[in-house]
Amino acid sequence: MVLFLTSSFIPYQEPGEYKKTPPEDCYGFFDDLKKEWPDSANVLFVPADPTLIKDNENQIQQVIDAFEYKDLKVAEVKTLDDNCNDALKGLIAWSDVIYMGGGHAPTQLAFMKRIGLKDALTDYPGIIIGLSAGSINAAYDVYLIPELEGEAADPNYVRFTDGLDLTNIDMIPHAKTMKDAVIDGLRFIEDIVLPDSYGRRFYLVEDGSYFKSKNGKTKFKGVGQVIEDGTISPLKEGPIIPYMGVIEQPVVRALLSEGYDIVMTVNTTNDVCEIYHLDEKLLSVFEGAKLTYKDIFFRIAQRIVDDERDAFVNESDLSFIRDELAERGNFVRTVHIDTPLGRRAKNIRVKEVPGYPDWLLFMFLDVTTVIDHDWMTDEYTRTGFMDRARLFISEISPLGHFSLVYTNVNGFKAVNELFGDKNGDLVIFQTRDVIRQYLKPVIMGRLESDHFVFITEDKNLSEENLKALCNQVFRIENKEYNYEIRCGIFSIHNSNMDVAHLIAGAKLAEKNIKTGKGSLLYAYYDDFMKENYVKQRFLLADFERGLNENEFEPYYQPIVDAKTGEIVSAEMLIRWHHKDFGMVSPAVFIPVIESEGKISVLDNFIVNRGMELIARRAYQKKKVVPCAINLSRVDFYDTFFIESIMERINDLNIDPSMIRFEVTESAYTDLEAKSMEYLNNMQSYGIKILLDDYGSGMSSLSMLEDFNFDIIKLDLGFIRKIGINEKAESIIITTIGLAHMIGATVTAEGVETKEQLDFLKSYDCDYIQGYYFYKPMPEKEFEEVLDK
Repeated sequence: MVLFLTSSFIPYQEPGEYKKTPPEDCYGFFDDLKKEWPDSANVLFVPADPTLIKDNENQIQQVIDAFEYKDLKVAEVKTLDDNCNDALKGLIAWSDVIYMGGGHAPTQLAFMKRIGLKDALTDYPGIIIGLSAGSINAAYDVYLIPELEGEAADPNYVRFTDGLDLTNIDMIPHAKTMKDAVIDGLRFIEDIVLPDSYGRRFYLVEDGSYFKSKNGKTKFKGVGQVIEDGTISPLKEGPIIPYMGVIEQPVVRALLSEGYDIVMTVNTTNDVCEIYHLDEKLLSVFEGAKLTYKDIFFRIAQRIVDDERDAFVNESDLSFIRDELAERGNFVRTVHIDTPLGRRAKNIRVKEVPGYPDWLLFMFLDVTTVIDHDWMTDEYTRTGFMDRARLFISEISPLGHFSLVYTNVNGFKAVNELFGDKNGDLVIFQTRDVIRQYLKPVIMGRLESDHFVFITEDKNLSEENLKALCNQVFRIENKEYNYEIRCGIFSIHNSNMDVAHLIAGAKLAEKNIKTGKGSLLYAYYDDFMKENYVKQRFLLADFERGLNENEFEPYYQPIVDAKTGEIVSAEMLIRWHHKDFGMVSPAVFIPVIESEGKISVLDNFIVNRGMELIARRAYQKKKVVPCAINLSRVDFYDTFFIESIMERINDLNIDPSMIRFEVTESAYTDLEAKSMEYLNNMQSYGIKILLDDYGSGMSSLSMLEDFNFDIIKLDLGFIRKIGINEKAESIIITTIGLAHMIGATVTAEGVETKEQLDFLKSYDCDYIQGYYFYKPMPEKEFEEVLDK
């Protein structure tokens, strides 16, 4: 059905007179009508009063002339009267257009009820035009405006009653005339309509203006006003939602423009639904539907995927929705449906309708693109990729050869720091584009930040393509930055493989890529990686047990005075004597523990053991040297950890200078203002702060400017190049001199040969740490060395 409601498109003529005149068409009424008009229409005329034969004949002629004037062909016109009851259904079926004419609205409505027109119009497929009185009586809850003398003053005059239930629009026609009308001494607008509008909404419309409703969409063209709760507001052209307030109308228009599938209201007292917008793709789903909440939601539920359907049915009960609205102020759910084009995500939102306490507004929005596509790159998101990948893999032919690839831009954070976030985004776009260029993915997604995942044919994973992909240059204006894309690859062996498992395996392969010059920047997942991964997860699960059962043991590596060789301090390390795996390297278990946020527990254990050793030896009047403990970046976000150190120092009555904390370059660059405050407080308390692995990062000089480190530890990468690389030697010499100039001392890590020692001594390096003097040793052995 297509419904047109108009004040009038026929110029006014005195009753009983008729002369042929062009119709009023200021706002495109006939252009809209022509879009729906058949080649030749059978028109059924519904008069206001079937007894006024001459007036009805004039009306019919006016309408025929207007249609012909606008090139709308009329084949035949028939008129309803009180004798048509038996033939009504046949007449309705015969007609292409039903024209409900103007006149006295109460008289017309009474006639419509006598002949049973409302029921006869159920599922009518053609065009219905309501003009003047006809537009009034089309409503679900009709407002019968007083028109004749005596009606306004009559206390028994019925102003509100049920109509044809074709729309929720309560229209008042002939705005220009009615604004100045006075009936029974009462001003029509001010004294009659405005008082009647409390809790209701009327549309006061000028002649030539009209509403059009089709497929649940209603629009207005022309000039009009909304009268609601005693106020008058302009009625704007465009889509409208009956039962939505003037303030909400622009919001709902915006929602419709954003692609809502369904917009409807539900009367919770009788289960009746009013559909205002229905996407054309859903017409077949709702064909023959009763406009009841139960029927509509049953049809919707049948399309929802199996594992979500029961929950949807339970939570779509109106009482459940009412309770949640009362508690939270809104009701929102997202469900999925399977379509021939794949799985779609649908967002269902329910709101209360202001001024209509019995009604709820339901909105259904397809959010597949929002949920499944990355806003920045327009690739799939994690959920979108997994859905499509799952479908793709399930349909892979046994002859097909595909792999899932996970990529990670190595050092992406440095790109943002060097060039800014905007250029960091450009690196992400470049990464996406070169993946497309070299590896030609069939499905691709962006998991987060610089991490992409995709499926490609194995023939694309040639050594040439992978090397070309992995080594990239980012150019911006006159700057260049070389960066690496690391690839973890998982071969898809059969169509039953789980996508989440494939991604996890590809990630694991990427993490297993070795660093260093000449190393390949891609790796394939294999069973050895899996064994290591399982071992790491087992170690993580076993961490707290091992800590409680004293399997973790502190080790100490003495640090000596470069000139005298005397032990002046030590760095504390940790070893895990696992009951099943034996000695486990810190390189294996620390990254696992750190990744799960448990490193502070281990660091706290090491700090306490070091302070207990210092306190005990001081009490025994034995030699005591400062002990340095490495702090993880996570430690700085644990306020309890930092504060407990101070308390523990006080409890054990330790000289704070006996405690030293090492901070790596990478950890320091991540520190926020609060963490810097902790470092300053510890330093002011007497604890020395060491900068570890100096020279391994990219911002070493700026760190020396930002913070007054007490000791700078040269990265062992430089020490190993003594006697081999003159540039490295020059950097060492310069760093020692620079440190001394800013009031810091220098420790050289990883010293293993006399040549290295002699070189460092000749340039006034302060302290030496390395196997040349001492290896890391257990606490008992360390004490024996101190006691010698």
